[in-house]
Amino acid sequence: MKAQSDKVSQLDTPYARQVTGDRNKRRQVHKRRCKRIVAVFLVVFLIFGIQIFQSKRTLADINGNINQAQAQLTKQKEKNEQLEHEIKMLHNPDYVQQVIRAKYNYSKKGETIYNLN
Repeated sequence: MKAQSDKVSQLDTPYARQVTGDRNKRRQVHKRRCKRIVAVFLVVFLIFGIQIFQSKRTLADINGNINQAQAQLTKQKEKNEQLEHEIKMLHNPDYVQQVIRAKYNYSKKGETIYNLN
C-alpha cells in the first residue's frame, strides 16, 4: 500500500488547497479544544485534590484531639475513683485519726511525739 501512496500526488487546485486548509484549521481547533478540556479537568482535579488533602488533615487533627481527650478522661476517672475511695475512708474514725496524726502531728493526752526528720 505504501508503494502506491508514494505515486499519488495531490492536485494543486484552489479547491484542494481550501479542503486541505479547512482540514488543518479543524485539526487546530480540535487541538485547542482538547487542550482547554484537559486544562479544565486538571483544574477541577487539583481543586478536589486540595479539598481531599485538607479534609484528611482536619480529620487527623480531630482524631488526635479525640485521643487526647480520651486519655484525659481516663486520668480524670482514675482520680475520681481515688477521691471517692478516700471519701469512703474518711468515714472510718480510725483512718481519720491516722491522717490527723500523720499530717498535723496531733497526739492523744499523755503521748509524746518525736520528729525524726
